[in-house]
Amino acid sequence: MNADPDPESSCLPDSAHRRLRSIAETLGCSVSDFFGPTTSRSDLSATVELLRLWNAITDEADRAAVLRHAREAAGVVAREVETV
Repeated sequence: MNADPDPESSCLPDSAHRRLRSIAETLGCSVSDFFGPTTSRSDLSATVELLRLWNAITDEADRAAVLRHAREAAGVVAREVETV
């Protein structure tokens, strides 16, 4: 995997940047998409809440169900959930 050259992400600790790269790869986007100029305060609040809720889900079947629902809502083609 190539390093992401985003200046915004270079100020992050290595562990946080690795996590963002992993999330971006899973979502099929680049790390720079997380630092887009169109993010509003309410969007950030919702994103933080979503990530906290995701972290609170410990059951793999529940996580798979959440991903299926999110993909349906986003109109994204479903794919198998990868375990980390």
